[in-house]
Amino acid sequence: MSLHPGTASYNPAGNAEVIAATVAGMPDILGGIRIAISVAEMARAGITPNWMPGAVPRCVPVDMKRNRHGDRAISVVVGTERIMIIGKWRAIEVRARPVTWRPHPDQITSARRGYEDWWRALDWVRDGLVAGRMLREIEVTAVMPKMGPWGSR
Repeated sequence: MSLHPGTASYNPAGNAEVIAATVAGMPDILGGIRIAISVAEMARAGITPNWMPGAVPRCVPVDMKRNRHGDRAISVVVGTERIMIIGKWRAIEVRARPVTWRPHPDQITSARRGYEDWWRALDWVRDGLVAGRMLREIEVTAVMPKMGPWGSR
């Protein structure tokens, strides 16, 4: 959504009040006051939500330790086994290196869901401003950010 002022008699205060009232009237089904505040803050800052562009989950060690030979993943004992070595039974530790996903796929999904919520709210505001016809000397255009920029390559 973009707004274009018309003539020199442009009244930003009156138009700002109309836009603020439209944003403040965000319905609960779209997120209500929470998303309204988010839309207003991002509009003031001229930014869009962080949808984590280029984020790819990677399997990484939970913890690392460093010594003079370099970095190594921390290992933990997960059990013991008895094995026969040269005719004697010995107990040995079974060790594993715990791993995690960074960023976690749920984090990426949540960030993109937040972007979609913001986009739907912005679309609702645009439609409300067009339908209300209360803006003077400002044209509300159909230009919007991409709905799902992570899907278009």
